[in-house]
Amino acid sequence: LYGYLNRVRSSRCLAAEAGRNLEVIWLLGGLRPDFRTIADFRRVNRAAFKPLFRAFVLLCRKLDLFGRELVAVDGTRLKAVNSRKRNFTQQKLAGWIKLADERIEEYLGRLDRADRAEIEAQGAARRAATLEAKLARVRTRRELHQAMLTELVASGESQLSLTDPDSRGMAMHPKVGVGYNAQVAVDARYKLIVEQNVTNSGSDLGFLAQTAGAAREVLGVERIDAVADKGYYKGEDIAACEDIGVVPYVARPQRGSAVASGYFNRTEFHYDPEADCYVCPSGDRLDPYTRTRKDEHISIRYTNMRACQTCSLKPQCTSGSRRTIDRWENEAVLERMA
Repeated sequence: LYGYLNRVRSSRCLAAEAGRNLEVIWLLGGLRPDFRTIADFRRVNRAAFKPLFRAFVLLCRKLDLFGRELVAVDGTRLKAVNSRKRNFTQQKLAGWIKLADERIEEYLGRLDRADRAEIEAQGAARRAATLEAKLARVRTRRELHQAMLTELVASGESQLSLTDPDSRGMAMHPKVGVGYNAQVAVDARYKLIVEQNVTNSGSDLGFLAQTAGAAREVLGVERIDAVADKGYYKGEDIAACEDIGVVPYVARPQRGSAVASGYFNRTEFHYDPEADCYVCPSGDRLDPYTRTRKDEHISIRYTNMRACQTCSLKPQCTSGSRRTIDRWENEAVLERMA
């Protein structure tokens, strides 16, 4: 408990604290467990931690320490023991296999040249033996990487970690490297954690409804407000929140090539639900043009080529022949949140 409150996660660091920190010495009553005892305790009692956390949350609820009106949801990245060198993707393994094949070809060519020069040079045989040893090592590594790639493809996973099998590479968080993504919901009154769930996803997308919904159930209320940053902005997830009694407030990210190029933002195009059209900054109407489907996500594209060709604001709107606006089929959910 002391380690988690003070962000001391290493078993060796906790063992050191038990021998020098007066707070920990008092808390343990003079006991000085070594790092193996601490590590084994966490490993053996892993299944008990979540029920213990849930019992603590229920105690806080009984003492009326939760406001039960607003929760904040966010994710934090936790570094795993697994190093980057022992984390593999299909692309990484395929690259190493290709490199191994190139080295094998190179060593075989050098061995052929060494055989031809054996008569002319006394050290050729010694060099050939060295090359054969290198060739054997490369072939062994290639076989290992090929076996790992076969296992990864068969598992259907995107990554393979050898030390911590459940950990994944966090591409957006280079300081963490390989680790976990812990989703947390915090009550607004006294900033106490209500719900937590550890995942291995590198992104927060898709976890708002799951985390806030679990917090609502623990707090025992019919409806609850939930705030989150733009990393949780996903239409399907926000729609799911409404279905489970969660009122979401998620920051809207500024995405798209128009924003990067300095053109009119999508928010400057106003949607008319009765006419099913957008009104652009120049006052022209953009009507539905095409309908696309990707998995379960259906988008409708709005445009007006004729108006764009003669529009005086076109240099501020697009560099193409026309400006298009894509609208999610259920975007009314996002507009209600705004």
